[in-house]
Amino acid sequence: MKTITNIADRLFRKVEPVDSAFGSEAAETCAPAFCAIDCPGRCPLELHLRDGELTRVSANKAAPACHRGLSMRAWANSPDRLMWPMRRVGPPGSAQFERVTWDEALDEIADRLARIRREHGNESIYLAYTTGQSCTTADPFERLMNCFGGFLDHYNNYSNPQINAMVRSMYGPGALYPGGSELDAAADARLVLVLGASPAETGTGRATWHGAWDRVVEQVGERGGRIVMVDPRRNGSIPKRKKSASGGEREGQASALCGAALPGSSEPEGQLAAPACDGALPNDAASSGETVSWLPINPGTDGALAAALLHELAFVHNALDWDFLREHCIGFTDETLPENRRGLGLSVMDYLRGAGYDHVAKTPAWATAITGIAASDIRELAAQLATARPAFIMQGWGPQRRSNGEMTSGMIMMLAAALGQVGLPGTNNGTNIAWGGGFLTRVSAGDNPVPFRIPAYRFLDAIENGEALGAREGVRGLPEEGSGAAHLPCSIKAIICHGGNCLTNQHGDVNRAHRVLGDPSKCEFILNVDVEFTDSARYADIVLPDLFRMEQESAMDADAWGRRIAVSTGELGARFERRGAWEMCCDLAKRWGIEDAFTEGRTEGEWIRRLYESDRERSAGLPAFDRLIEEGLAWRTDRNKPFVALADWRSDPDAHPLDTPSGKIELFSEQLAAVAEALRGAPDEGAITPIPTYVPEWGPAEFAVEQAADNGAREPGAGLCADGQGSKSGTDLPTSSRRSEAIAEPACDQPFRVFGFHSVARIHSSWGNVPAVSRHVPQIISINPADADTRGIATGDLVEASNRFGTLRLPAHVTDDVIAGTIVMPQGAWWQAEDAGAEPVDVGGCINTLTTSRPSPLAFGNPQHTCWCRLRKP
Repeated sequence: MKTITNIADRLFRKVEPVDSAFGSEAAETCAPAFCAIDCPGRCPLELHLRDGELTRVSANKAAPACHRGLSMRAWANSPDRLMWPMRRVGPPGSAQFERVTWDEALDEIADRLARIRREHGNESIYLAYTTGQSCTTADPFERLMNCFGGFLDHYNNYSNPQINAMVRSMYGPGALYPGGSELDAAADARLVLVLGASPAETGTGRATWHGAWDRVVEQVGERGGRIVMVDPRRNGSIPKRKKSASGGEREGQASALCGAALPGSSEPEGQLAAPACDGALPNDAASSGETVSWLPINPGTDGALAAALLHELAFVHNALDWDFLREHCIGFTDETLPENRRGLGLSVMDYLRGAGYDHVAKTPAWATAITGIAASDIRELAAQLATARPAFIMQGWGPQRRSNGEMTSGMIMMLAAALGQVGLPGTNNGTNIAWGGGFLTRVSAGDNPVPFRIPAYRFLDAIENGEALGAREGVRGLPEEGSGAAHLPCSIKAIICHGGNCLTNQHGDVNRAHRVLGDPSKCEFILNVDVEFTDSARYADIVLPDLFRMEQESAMDADAWGRRIAVSTGELGARFERRGAWEMCCDLAKRWGIEDAFTEGRTEGEWIRRLYESDRERSAGLPAFDRLIEEGLAWRTDRNKPFVALADWRSDPDAHPLDTPSGKIELFSEQLAAVAEALRGAPDEGAITPIPTYVPEWGPAEFAVEQAADNGAREPGAGLCADGQGSKSGTDLPTSSRRSEAIAEPACDQPFRVFGFHSVARIHSSWGNVPAVSRHVPQIISINPADADTRGIATGDLVEASNRFGTLRLPAHVTDDVIAGTIVMPQGAWWQAEDAGAEPVDVGGCINTLTTSRPSPLAFGNPQHTCWCRLRKP
C-alpha cells in the first residue's frame, strides 16, 4: 500500500541510518571532489570516507575552500535531501507526495511529455533556467530534449543580463567572456573604484575573489593607493573601523572617502558628510591612512554619480583622455558621432553640460540630490580619479540588476573609457571582474529544432499567455514581419527544472509564481530534478532525486580562462535510490527510442574523459586524465598572468578590433537609438537612450507604496544625503523635519528602498536550509538608527515589510552600517509561509516576496534590486 508523504510536515525524513561507519575501525580513505555550485571558485575538496560513509570534508591546501564547501557533509545529509522518486498527490504547492518506483516515475514522465508534444508541439516544453550544478556533463536535459525534437529555450540569466546587453552595445559580444579584468590585476592600480560589489562576500574562499581581494588591499595599501567602495551598505569587503581610545565611535562606522588623499591629488574641500546618520565624520579620519573607504550611496543611483564624476573630470580637471576618446570611441564629443547624428545634442559632452537629452548639467550638486552623496565628496573623488594612474574601475552585478540597470552599467563603463583606463596594466573595462571557467568543453546539446527563445525572466508570462509574447516582449527566433506568426505559437505547457529554485523562490514576485504554478490548467506538467526538496519542487508533478557532483564522476574548471581544473572521482557514490541526471536521461531516451542519439555509445564517465583529453591538447601543463583523477587538481601553465580586459585591442586595435559595427568603443549606439525609438509610447519610454545616461529607477508607485505628496517630478528622497542629513548646501534641519517638509508625510509612513545582497551563508538559495552555515548568518532586516528611532524599532523586534506583492516578517537589526531610507536584507532565504491563505506572510525572509516580475526595458532582465516597501512593527 502506498503512503502519502507530506513534505511540508517532514514525514519523509525517516531515512536509513547514516552513522554505521562512525566508530568503525575501518581505515579512512580520501577522495578528490569539488564544490560544483554557481560560484566562481569551484573549490577542490577532499572527501574523507570510512566504510563508504562521508565522515568529513576538508580543503585542498592548494586552493582552500570556504565554509560553504566545507559544510558539504551537512548539506548532503540534510533532512530535506531527496532519496527516491515521488509523485504529487495533493494540489500543486501542497507538498503532498507519494513514493513511487523509478519505472513508475520515468514511465509517467515519458508518457506525459510525449502527450504534450503531440497536442501542443515541442515549443510548449520549457527547460527552466537553473544554476545548481557545474560539470562538463551537468546539463543532459538539453541534449535529451533536442534528440526528442527540441524545446522552448531561454536566453539571459538572473545574474547579469543588463550589463551584458550594454557590453554587446559598447564593446561588442566578444568582450562578454571572461568579462572584466581579473581582480589580481587591480593590485597594480593606484586607485580602485568599486561600485556595488563585495568580492570578499560574493567570492568567498581563498581560491577565488576573497583571496584576490585580500592581496589587492595589501598591495595597493603598500604603495599608498586607495580603494573606494560605493555601496548602500558597509559590505563585508570593507574592514571595520577600530574604536577610538575614548570608545566614542560606534563599531561599523565608515572611514572617510578622503581619509588619505592620493599623492598629487587635491586636498579635501571640507568635512565629509558622515555615513549612516551619525553626524560629523570622526576627527581622526583625515589621518587614518586606511586603504579601503566606504562611500554610501542611495540604491539605484550609481549612474548619477558616474555622470557627476565625468562632469568634473571634463569641465573642472580637463583630465579625460581626449586623444583616446577621439581615436577609439564613438560619441563622446559631437565630432565623433556618426555624421548624420551631429549637431543634434546627442553626444556625451552635450549630456554632461546640459545641452542635450534632459538639458540638466550633471554637476555634483545635481548628483547630491539623487545619490545622497555630499557634493564635496563627489568633487574629491573626481580629483583623485583625475590624477591616479592606473585607475581600476569595476562594478558588481548589483547596480545593473535594477530597472535602470542597462543605463547604470553603461555609465560606469563609460567612466573607465573616458579616462582611457581600459586595456592597460592595472585597469579594467568598467564591468565586473573576470568570471571563472570557460576552458573545458561541455558535452554538446546538439541543435534545437525549436527556434524560439524567451527571456528567462518572462517564463511566468509565457505560462499565462505565451501567445501574446512577441519580439517587443523579447521573444527571439520569430519569423520576420509579414512572413508568419509574430508571437509564440503556444503557451508553456510543461517544464523541466533541473538543479534550480527559480520557478518560485529565486524569481521576482514569488507569490505570483505560487499562483501561476498552482493552477494546473495553465502548465500541465512539471518535472523537478534536484538534490533536495526546494520550494520550487512543491509544484512539481514528479520529483526525482539527483546526486551532488561530488557523489559522481565530474570535471570542471575555475578561475579566468579556466586556469584551474578540479575533478571528482565519484567514490562517495549514491545512497538510497538517488541517481545522476545523466542516468535519468538515458532511461528516458530508451523509452522514447532515442538512446543511441543521446549517448552516442558512451557513458557519462567516457564523455568526461573524452572532452577533457580533447581540451588538454589546447593548453599547456595539464596532465593526462588518469593522472588528474589521482591528484584531483591541475593548473594550466599557459595562462599564468592576471588577465586585463581589452589589452589585446588596446595594444593593437587594427589587429584586434572590437566586434562593434565601427570596431571602436561605441558610447553612442545606433542599436540603442533604435530601441529608444521603439519604446516611444510604451511604459518604459525614456528608459533607454542612445548613450548611457542616468535614468531614475522605478519608484514607490510601482510597488503601491507611493509617497502621498510626491508628484513624480523628482527622484524620491531628493535633497537627502545618504546619511539622511540632507545636502550640505541645504538648510541645516533635523532629518525627520526635512523629510516631512519634502514629502508631507509622517516619517513612520515613508516608503523604504529594499536593498538585497548576497549573503556569505548562501549561493542564491543553496545552503539556505543548512543550519551549520545559516545559524551563523541570521536572516534579518537591517535598518539605520535614524529610521528605527522614528518607528520605535529596536534590534530584535519583529518587523513587517510589505508592498503590493507581499509581506514578510523578520527580526530587525539596528545598525549604522546601512544608509537611512533603505532597509537591507540578504537574498536567497527560503520562502516559508506562516499562513498559507490568500495573503500569506513569509517568515522565512525570501526577499522575492517583495520584488517584481516585470523585466528591465532593454535586456528583459532581472530588476529585482529595484524594490520599495513600507515597514512597521506588527
